[in-house]
Amino acid sequence: MEEKNRYEEMYEKLVLYEQKMHESNQKKIKIGLRCIWIIPLIFLFLLFWTESNKVVFLILWIASLFGIAVYLILVEYSDYNLQEKLSEITDEEREPEALLGQEIDGMEKNLKNVIRKIDDTLNAENDTEEEAEEKENA
Repeated sequence: MEEKNRYEEMYEKLVLYEQKMHESNQKKIKIGLRCIWIIPLIFLFLLFWTESNKVVFLILWIASLFGIAVYLILVEYSDYNLQEKLSEITDEEREPEALLGQEIDGMEKNLKNVIRKIDDTLNAENDTEEEAEEKENA
């Protein structure tokens, strides 16, 4: 009985550790995404402030974006492996959680709506141009 309690305690610690690591990885992803915006702005500022060779800043900017991308991929991969190991240990078939949360899932619908509105606008412009050409030809 005592051994069972010990295993349950170990299991709870493992689940708690996984949850903390997942939350930590979420913060790391948010920081990485902010860096994708901040670092190019810093290089742009330095480019105009120093008025030096633009190629150097372009190379630094591209290298930093590759570095940030590798960082984001490694964080996502480590989180995915952590969740896979936990589901393997618990013998549960669960889908690994996304690091960015549920707000990303709603973006697909919003993006489709924006594309549809743009498409409708462009089609309306094409229709009015075709009608004008038909009136001129008639």
